[in-house]
Amino acid sequence: MRLRARKPRLAAAALAILLPGKARRWVHTRLLGAEIHPTARLGRSLVDVDRLVLGPQAVIASCSVIRGCEEVDLAPEAVIGPLVWVNAVRRDKHYFADQPLRQPVLRLKRAALISCLHMIDCCDLVEIGRYSGLAGFGSQVMTHTVDIVRVKQVAKPVIIGDHAMVSTSSVLLPGAVVPDNAIVSAGSVVKGPLAEGHTLYEGVPAVAKRTLSPQLAFFRRDVADIR
Repeated sequence: MRLRARKPRLAAAALAILLPGKARRWVHTRLLGAEIHPTARLGRSLVDVDRLVLGPQAVIASCSVIRGCEEVDLAPEAVIGPLVWVNAVRRDKHYFADQPLRQPVLRLKRAALISCLHMIDCCDLVEIGRYSGLAGFGSQVMTHTVDIVRVKQVAKPVIIGDHAMVSTSSVLLPGAVVPDNAIVSAGSVVKGPLAEGHTLYEGVPAVAKRTLSPQLAFFRRDVADIR
């Protein structure tokens, strides 16, 4: 039996927090329709989303809240750490009525990491690439803002490429793109697409500061050493 109504799904997701691991997995797979690999781990977190996919060795740690997304997809070895808040507005809500194609989706590719104490607004797609990380503490990812000309809320995706890192206390604003093999320094603000990989970006707004060697170990990993 799969629950489909929103309130019973939320109640089941909240109840699952209190249950031991096997029972928690049963609630999410049998009642909420999640796809959880046998080697994946779902901690004592509130996960209330339309579709949850946890690949091999993927982890959602305890004490996080993930709500409102139409899909949360963690590829193999991807990790969402503790005390992470993810919130979204589904497409059936009126707030973004003129953007029917937006995707309230959180997608972590292979060995991607969201460490801990981060806040993610997922009203549109948030994607973190292979072996990339939202590192440190206290960063914010924002996919929506207010268009003060039209007095409307608008949403744009935020994309972090492969082998990239966003350091502690940074802010990614709607439409931000961190390219492959790029590092965003602590406390920076990314307002749109950054230009090139193998580059250190920093500042408000973030600008290129120096070129980084393609031979750096961070850019050449095939395991999730960032953890």
